[in-house]
Parts: sequence; C-alpha cells; structure tokens
Amino acid sequence: SDLGPFKDYIRINAQVQPMTTIHLSTTEGGVVEMRNVEEGAVVRKGDVIVTLSNLSLRVSILRSEAELAEKENILRDTKLKLEQDKLDLQQQRLDAEVKFRQDKRKFEQYEKLFEERLISKEEYLQAKEAYSLAELRLEVLINRQRQDSLQREVQIEQLENSLDNMLENMVLVRQQLENLSVKSPIDGQVGRLDAELGQWISAGTKIAQINDLTDFKLQAQVDEHYIDKVQTGLSASYEETGGTKYSLLVKKV
Repeated sequence: SDLGPFKDYIRINAQVQPMTTIHLSTTEGGVVEMRNVEEGAVVRKGDVIVTLSNLSLRVSILRSEAELAEKENILRDTKLKLEQDKLDLQQQRLDAEVKFRQDKRKFEQYEKLFEERLISKEEYLQAKEAYSLAELRLEVLINRQRQDSLQREVQIEQLENSLDNMLENMVLVRQQLENLSVKSPIDGQVGRLDAELGQWISAGTKIAQINDLTDFKLQAQVDEHYIDKVQTGLSASYEETGGTKYSLLVKKV
C-alpha cells in the first residue's frame, strides 16, 4: 500500500478572549463616591474608573498641611532671629575693635609718658589694664562669633532637613489622595466592575477588570480523546463568519 503523511483534524468551538487582562485593585480604602464608567466601556490609559472618598485621609492631609505651615513659620522666624543675632554680634565686635585700638594707643602713649616720668604709675597701670581687658574682650567676641556661626549653620540645616522631610511626606500623603481616583493603567475595555455607590472598599480589593483590545486569543475545551495529541506549538486555523481565515498556534495547554 502507498505510504504518506496522515493528518488528523478536529473541529472545536472556541471563545475569543483578550490576550491580556489586567485586574485593577485599590491602593487606598474608601467609600465609592462615583462609578465613572460602566462595564463594557472603552477607556484610555489614565481614565478614572471609580472615585472613592476617605474623610480620615482628608483630615490627615489638612493636619499635615497645618504642621508644614507651622514648620515653615518656625524656620522663617528662626532664620530672622539668627540673622539678627549675627548682626548684633558683628556690631559688638566692631565696637570692641574700636575700643581695643583706642586703649592700645592710650597705653602706648602712657607708656612713653611713664618712662619720661610725666605721669604717675597708677595712671600707667590703669591704661595697661584697660588695654589688656579690651584685647581679651575682642578675643572672646571673635571666638564667640566663630562658634555662633557654626551653631547657626547646624541649626538652620536641621530645620531645613526637617522641613524637607515634611515636604516629602506631604507629597506621599497627597499621592494617597490622588489614589482615591482609581484609574485605568492601559487603553482597553472594562470587562467587569465590582463597585457600588456607597460601598466601602478596603485597600487591595480587586474592583475591575480591564481587557487589552490590541491582541486576542482563542480558548477552547478539547475532548479528552484528543488530549494526548494536543501540545504547545501545534498549528490550527480559524475562519470568521465573513470568510477571513487566520493561522493559529497552540500557546498553552
């Protein structure tokens, strides 16, 4: 007898399904305030599917905003005070430098006069003590100015870091508020929507199914008689009612 390839075909009914389906979950809990679309609606990436409301979250945001405003006022007032202290210290140093130069000149004059015996020793000693005191006071102010400058920088840096942390926290808190608007992550079609007005939905709850309409697959049940013959990579074909034919490949068993 003649030998040749044996081709075995089976005809099955299949269901057309999107290749990719995304299950949409909430990241924040809240009460369903609005269903912005209905099942079957075609949506674009970023379209709001469901809007939630969360009173405690809004109160938390208001509290954080008030704390941020208070922190900003404290930082501003502290900077003004530190700047005023800096100017006062500069003025004290200028006064001390002037006094030092005056007492130094007086001491040098009295020293010559004392050597020439034109003034008493007491007058000479008073001038010397005044000069020494002015020099010591100037050194103290210079050291204080240096230390205050370092402390001022550290204090302002700490306040600014604290303010930056609060600003970052505000961004996160406002993002939580933004997350109350549950949006579609892709262009597609709403296949299922489980969210009723007034319903409380916890964070992490799956509320919708978004089907990607850019690519599709066929899903079918195969009789167990043929199950051993069906494997990944097997070819198949599909014909639409209008006569258009498509070549298929078994992707998953």
